[in-house]
Amino acid sequence: MPKRQVLIPLAVYDRVQSRLETSPHEFDVLRWSPSEITWPDGSLVAASDYKPEVGWIPIDLMFAGDFVSFVDSLLEPGTVQWVQSCLAGGDAPPLQKILSAGVRLSNSDSPNAGVAEYTMAAVMNVVHGWPQRSEDQKTARWAQKGWTEINGGTWLVVGFGSIGGEIAKRARPFGVQIIGARRTRVEDDRADRMVTMEELGDVLPSADVVIIACPLTDATRGLVDKEFLNQMKASSILVNVSRGPVVDTGDLLEALDSTGPGRAILDVFETEPLEPLSALWSHHSVTLTSHIAGAGSGITRRGDDVFIEQLNAYLEGRELRLEIYP
Repeated sequence: MPKRQVLIPLAVYDRVQSRLETSPHEFDVLRWSPSEITWPDGSLVAASDYKPEVGWIPIDLMFAGDFVSFVDSLLEPGTVQWVQSCLAGGDAPPLQKILSAGVRLSNSDSPNAGVAEYTMAAVMNVVHGWPQRSEDQKTARWAQKGWTEINGGTWLVVGFGSIGGEIAKRARPFGVQIIGARRTRVEDDRADRMVTMEELGDVLPSADVVIIACPLTDATRGLVDKEFLNQMKASSILVNVSRGPVVDTGDLLEALDSTGPGRAILDVFETEPLEPLSALWSHHSVTLTSHIAGAGSGITRRGDDVFIEQLNAYLEGRELRLEIYP
C-alpha cells in the first residue's frame, strides 16, 4: 500500500528532516520548489506518483513570495486532505482557495508572541518619544524632556483571543489595565475587565490605547469607522495588528486630522502592498510597518513545532488545534 505523502517546501527540509525521519508514523516527504518536486534523495517525483495528502505552509514561503504557487501545486492533483498554515488568520486568498476546495485547514499561533512584542515596542516607541530623541541625537541637541509612562494607562484590546491574551500578558506587568472585547462575554483572567463588541462604546472613551486584534469577518469589516473613532480620546493611540479592512482608512485619516485619536500605529492595510501614493506614508500622526508584526525571530522555531505537533495529531486521527471552518 502506498505511503501517505506530506508536501513541504524544499527550503525548509533540512531544518525539519531529523524530526520527520524520527516520527513514529510512516509517510513519504515530498520536497517542493517552484521548478520541481523531489523525493528526499533528490530524484524527481513523477506526475503519476504525486498524490500529497498533507501540505505545510511555513513562514519561509511568505518571505520567498512562493505562497500562491505552492498552494496551486498542492491542490492540483486533488488528493490533499489537510494543510497546516503558518498564518494566524484564514482570510488570505490562497487559504480561502484551500477551504473552497473542501480541504481542512489549520492556522497557527506561532506569530502571536511576535505580534505581542511588536505591539509593546511600537506603543512605547511612540509614548516615550523615541522618534524625537533620535532627531535630537542627529542634531546634537541636548533636550531634557519628560515622557509618558504606560503605567496606570488603560488598553482596550478588540478581539481578545490568543494574540490579545499575549499582549495582555506583556502589558499588565507594566501596570496597564486591560479591557478585552469579544463577541460574547467570557470571563478571562488575562484581562481586568471583559466586554462584548456591542459594549465598545462604553469603554472606548476611557482607553489610552486601542488595539485591534480581531479576525477579519463580515462583522468586523469596517468596524473602525467614523463612529468608532469619534468615541476615542483625542490623545489615544490606535494600533491595528489585525487585518487592514477592519479599519476604514478614509475615516481614520479624517479623524487623525480632527477629533483624534492622536496617533495610529498600523501594520496592516486595506490594500497590500500599501500604494506609494497613500497618504498614510507621510502622515505626521501615523507610524506604519509592512505587515511584519508577527515576523519575529522566534516564528520559525514556533512554526516548526506547531507543524510537527499537528502532523502527529493528524496522522493519529486526533483533534487538530486551530482548525478553520468555512
